[in-house]
Amino acid sequence: MQLYCPVCGKEYPLETTELFCPESTENGVHPLIKRENTAELARVFPTTLTKRWNDNKLSFSVFREFMASYQLAALHGKATWWVERVLALSDACERTTGRGFVRTPEIQADDLAQAVDLPKGSLFVKNETLQLTGSHESRHLAGVIMHLETLREISDNPAEKKTLAVYSCGDAALGAAAVAGAAGYALYAFVPENIDDDDVAMMTNLGTNVVKVAGADRDDADEPCRARYREAVEKFGWTPFTPYGTDIWSAVEGAETLEYEFLFNQYTIDAPLDAQVVQVGGGGLANAVSSANALFKRLDIIRKLPRFYTCQTSACYPLAQSYFLVLRELGRDGVVTLPPELAMLLESSFDAKSLLENNLGQIKMTAGLIAEMYPKISDDLESVFAKVGKNRNEYFRPWVLDGKNAAGTTTYDGLEVVRSMIVSGGLPLIVDDDELKKANELARENTGVDVSAYGSSGLAGLRRLVKSKLVQQGERCGIIFTGAGLRKCGLPAVQSRIFTLNADDDVSKLAK
Repeated sequence: MQLYCPVCGKEYPLETTELFCPESTENGVHPLIKRENTAELARVFPTTLTKRWNDNKLSFSVFREFMASYQLAALHGKATWWVERVLALSDACERTTGRGFVRTPEIQADDLAQAVDLPKGSLFVKNETLQLTGSHESRHLAGVIMHLETLREISDNPAEKKTLAVYSCGDAALGAAAVAGAAGYALYAFVPENIDDDDVAMMTNLGTNVVKVAGADRDDADEPCRARYREAVEKFGWTPFTPYGTDIWSAVEGAETLEYEFLFNQYTIDAPLDAQVVQVGGGGLANAVSSANALFKRLDIIRKLPRFYTCQTSACYPLAQSYFLVLRELGRDGVVTLPPELAMLLESSFDAKSLLENNLGQIKMTAGLIAEMYPKISDDLESVFAKVGKNRNEYFRPWVLDGKNAAGTTTYDGLEVVRSMIVSGGLPLIVDDDELKKANELARENTGVDVSAYGSSGLAGLRRLVKSKLVQQGERCGIIFTGAGLRKCGLPAVQSRIFTLNADDDVSKLAK
């Protein structure tokens, strides 16, 4: 196994301390990607994986060979240490939060399927609300910790544990607080100033320093918090501790394990997915899910990629805009032939929502043809993706609403997600607030899962697929519920761990 940059084509050993490609420019980050030895991984499938699975091992342990941090540890004779460290980290999280790295269940949601006009046996839900802190983010961050811990373990002179930093409106910061605290790392979480008091109390009691960014609220917090976070990372040399591969590559492999669980469970019951819908904010979850899908396809654990769909809201859909910008680039370079009407629209000042509403037939046909032709045109497609990657910021822009950045403002891991949609024949979906609310009501009524409105938004996307006849009767669909409902701490916040950064404050005040 190696790391490589899909933009530059350069390879890096697993021992590298680079978090992303050092050839990255102001035009955008070049994330590092794992290049697995599929022959090596194939040796553990199906016998070894099935035995571990049936023994109910932690997923990090079940799929250990799929993780770069384990491969690195094994190269240095530390394989047993790695397995023991994963277990110790999970146990530490359970002591502080009540949950470790549990394997979250898949629900064959027959009642919910019928509620959205699908037949029984066609809808499977991965319930990540039972995960540590109630959402998938902790999986990302556990992957980061195991990467950092492995680098320290193989070093002849291990340095002190570096301070970590995260920016978030809530779930990612909570996941980061739980994992960092359990692993003994100092953490600064940059959050909106009106973040929920219970979230602050939980984070500070887990040892996190909470930095409230003045002027940022939960409706437009992402970019303001990210800006102050980046200042601190650059000034103090703190390590990024976010769910995004563009910040730190190992965040992706941590969350890949939840999709390994999903796909392997479907393998054991012989019910492969035909379509999958994942909600998107910054794109970390969708990146990890689609990356896991691609690896399982290369290993022939699944025979074909599920069509990969993403879901954003009608108030903020930067990924859908980016999808069409990349599609336009494929047409301009002659890699694919776009329908004339669609090509003309993409050369104008288009709106993704309007395109999907008025030209869905052409878009669906184009997506299907590209996916069908992929084996023959893969090199040309990858060349265009690399070109886009060199100018990532041009294609993946902040979403602006009423003159300011909106929540979920940028899909940071967007290129990787768009690539997966294009290769699999999926599409971006856009739903409105009423659809989100209705989906959440249906989710709660028909599964009993305490999931937030955002956490069930993949269901809203699935309902849109069904209504648009993009899913055929009998096809198996997969969605993920992530993000539990209201959280209560029960402990007062630790005031000495709460800071406020006003607009004119120098970030240096955090070191005082």
